[in-house]
Amino acid sequence: MGSEMDEAARQLRETYDNWVSRSRSWNDWAERLEPQQKGLNQPLIEAAGIGPGLRVLDLASGTGEPALSIAAVVGPGGRVTASDLVPEMLAGARRRAAEKGLANMAFQVADMQALPFADAAFDRVTCRLGLMYVPEPAKALAEAWRVLAAGGRAAFLVWGRQEENDQFVVLEEVLLRELNIEPHEGPFTPTRFGEAGALEALLKEAGFARAEERVLRFNPRVDPATRFWRAQAALRLGERLRQLGTEAAERLDETLAQAFERYRDGDRISFRTTARIGLADK
Repeated sequence: MGSEMDEAARQLRETYDNWVSRSRSWNDWAERLEPQQKGLNQPLIEAAGIGPGLRVLDLASGTGEPALSIAAVVGPGGRVTASDLVPEMLAGARRRAAEKGLANMAFQVADMQALPFADAAFDRVTCRLGLMYVPEPAKALAEAWRVLAAGGRAAFLVWGRQEENDQFVVLEEVLLRELNIEPHEGPFTPTRFGEAGALEALLKEAGFARAEERVLRFNPRVDPATRFWRAQAALRLGERLRQLGTEAAERLDETLAQAFERYRDGDRISFRTTARIGLADK
């Protein structure tokens, strides 16, 4: 028992350190990525059944999304609590909420495996692209169930399989070849719950009365002149990218540009993006 607890604590510390090292990059890119994030935010908000006046807890809010978008939907009669394990990430959410004049938000540093909220405190719980990085996801889902009011709904969005997300295929391939950076492992794997049914099974095991899974597929067509891969590289590498030096960073940028050419369709780069939404009612 003791060794299991030690391992869980070690993984949580690694998760914390990993995101601290990326927090500056996520804050730097937050505003520029906001338009792109709508494609994931809106399906999640709609699937969760979020409307005016609801109390919503958003887990792993990072630098603000989808909590900021949810706050606009619930309106002044509702309340959104944005939470994240890393204070440096949540600081970006707090800053952006102030800039948008959102007065119906609260911010809480929290480990989603042990939430500091009362039972049945929220009408909805959401999490966009966060559950994959939790050392013990079963605990996180049990906590989501606990803080939901009767009749409430939880909605968790995760990436699909790596083979269905071309941006991950290219990035991991280039990082391994150029920088000898091994692909993600364990709690740091973005596509950890990408297999069909994996998320639904976790929700059912957590005790929810009803659970289902929906798939989202996109085929973005992006102008390569925007160098869209720079955001992905920055968010993946964090401080490591800054430490490369100008010459090495420029070489990596050009290598990524060439790697994405395999997806060229006319004057655009067209690649597959797949996500899954797990829904569960209490």
